[in-house]
Amino acid sequence: KSKSYYADNLEKAMRQETRLFFQHILSNNRSILDFIDSDYTFLNPALARHYQIPGITKDAFQKVSLKPEHHRGGLLGHGSILTATSNGVETQPVARGVWILENLLGTPPNPPPPDIEPIEPDTRGVTTVRALMEKHRNNATCYECHRKIDPLGLSMEHYDYIGAWRDRYHKRLPIDGTGEMPDGTAINGPDGIRKYLLARPEQFTRCLTEKLFIYSIGRRISFTDRDDIDRIVTAMPGHGHGLRELIHQVVASKPFQSK
Repeated sequence: KSKSYYADNLEKAMRQETRLFFQHILSNNRSILDFIDSDYTFLNPALARHYQIPGITKDAFQKVSLKPEHHRGGLLGHGSILTATSNGVETQPVARGVWILENLLGTPPNPPPPDIEPIEPDTRGVTTVRALMEKHRNNATCYECHRKIDPLGLSMEHYDYIGAWRDRYHKRLPIDGTGEMPDGTAINGPDGIRKYLLARPEQFTRCLTEKLFIYSIGRRISFTDRDDIDRIVTAMPGHGHGLRELIHQVVASKPFQSK
């Protein structure tokens, strides 16, 4: 990892950004859709430098207004998520695509078959990761899952392995962040993913509601929980999708009350 990653203690700062962001949404009953896109985050000077956001001088974490050109709205712009889905040397578009499917869309892919070779990054930089992944997708066994994973992972390639924004790979190859979702929607870059998710608020609401259910009742969801989850998901737009409201609804639900 780069010298600044260690010198500026960026790992600790990235974790703190995400903690403060979650705490703010919870304390202020802000919309859970802020997790998808937001016009603010929490930065200290070192993390602001890493994100190329000027004007942050006070040596403490502070709430910072984001502009679209900062490319940092919501969790997809958080260094904590971007480094956790890389391997410390290279980005891992498949890991990033799977993270979005599991944590934002609520449609986790099946695990890969045991006899399939993983996609190895081309360390010489001769081919783009897109070309490597397209070759992998030609395998019929891989295709069904990868047509869901790859457009998301490749759109995130504008963030490098420690979450810095880039327009080119180090070999000067331009980054192509375009893709097509299985339903035919074209996306381009992280902002394309944000737009795609914001156009489907019910899907993210259901995903987060299910995760809160599992966490709060300490077991997997059964078919008998579906009515309660449906009821909460339907009610959330009337409450401005507030995170505290969502937690109250989960706590008031029959599965939680009778656990």
